[in-house]
Parts: sequence; structure tokens; C-alpha cells
Amino acid sequence: MLNTVENSRAKKTAGLAVTYRAAGGDMFGTCPDSCALKPTATGTHEIDRDYEAAVRRAVPRRGLAFLFTHFPPEQWAEENQAGRTTFNYSADTLADAARCVKSGTAAVAVVPADYWTDRASAKVTEAGGVKMVRCPNETTGVDCARCGNGVPLCARPDRKFAVLFTAHGASKRKAGDPATPGGCYAAAGNVAIHWRRLSERLMMPGQTALGETDAEHVRRFASGLAPRSVLRHHIAGDIGTAPGPA
Repeated sequence: MLNTVENSRAKKTAGLAVTYRAAGGDMFGTCPDSCALKPTATGTHEIDRDYEAAVRRAVPRRGLAFLFTHFPPEQWAEENQAGRTTFNYSADTLADAARCVKSGTAAVAVVPADYWTDRASAKVTEAGGVKMVRCPNETTGVDCARCGNGVPLCARPDRKFAVLFTAHGASKRKAGDPATPGGCYAAAGNVAIHWRRLSERLMMPGQTALGETDAEHVRRFASGLAPRSVLRHHIAGDIGTAPGPA
């Protein structure tokens, strides 16, 4: 199920349209079991193909859309292209991110909280022969809506660099170490509150949004947004197949 927000009030995503996706009783139920950041197993291994196709095309008129996914690019049905939602592969390591960029796939990665200790103002680094750009919010405070002069780095399908995010929050130690599960930023704080409420709502009979599938919901939501809007799919959640409500 999706929760859609036309105008985010969160500091980083202020002004963007955003969504959350969850399964009944399990916040992580749409996330692949292979994700190194999840605290528990989900058993989810397959992409919801109807939803994947819909979210690819769920872009505001003359606007932009992007998302982050832990499903590897070789499982995607389509490659990134202009005019569609940009899928960013959330790589476990900088080496993985570099390989993706070299193959033409948009990628991001998380670095440990102390990664920039000796260069707090650094904005760019390199790994595997690929340029790595630190999320501008971390050094300038710019939000997603103003990133890249209105064309967010993560919404660019053909970029030649990976975007790096520094582990933060209550689980930052785990987030900076792919070998330690439980580092998902969305598992704590305000994001977790909204995400958990969505998963719990799914357990209540008759609470699905207008009887729609996630694919139908995301198409309707995107088509109703103002022209030139920026839409970030999945503040939390992913494109995996989720069980229906209990």
C-alpha cells in the first residue's frame, strides 16, 4: 500500500511530492531480503512488475521523479531513460556503486559517519576510478527541491558519478557497515512512525485506498500533481511484491 504526500514538510524534502510504501504488518515487506540495512528478514525476492512499470511512468507533467531501490539493476525490467522515473541502485559498497556507474546505471551508496572526518567540507571523492559526489545537503544545506539548480542529482538518469550519503541517526554505526544489519535510516525517528502506521493500516480490513492497487494509486497520484513538480518515490519502501492486507 502507498501513502502519498503532495507537499512534503520534512526539512530535506520540503516542497517535493513523496510516497511511502509498505506491506501489511511489515514496514519492510516491499524491500528485498538481500538489503543489508534491514533489521529483519522479509522473504521478499521478486519485484512487483505491475508496480515497477507504473512507477517508472509516474512522473509529474514536465516534471521529474526518482527513487532508491535495493533490488539490483539486473532485475529491473527497464533501464533508466529521460522522461521516466530515475531508479537509483542503493549499492552496499563504493566498489559496487562504481561498477554500476561504469555500466551506465545511476547508483548511490552510504559511507560511515566518520568517512569525512579529515575533510569535513569535502564534496567529491573517487572510488574504483569513478567520481563520487557527496549529497549537497550535507555540505551546503540545500534541500532536494533546490539541488542541482532544480534538477536533483538523484533525478539525473545518465550521470557519470555516484551520489554518497553519510550514515546518520540512531543507527549510523550499523548503516556504515554493510555486514551489520539494522542500519536503515527509515527504521527510526519520524520516518519510522509514518511507515509503521502505514503497515499497521494495511492489517485492517477495508482500509485499502479506494480499492486500488499500488500501481493504480501511484499513476493517479503522479497525474494529479502540478506541472514541473518533483516527486520522490519511497521515502521508505521499495518495489518488491507485497502481500495483500490481512
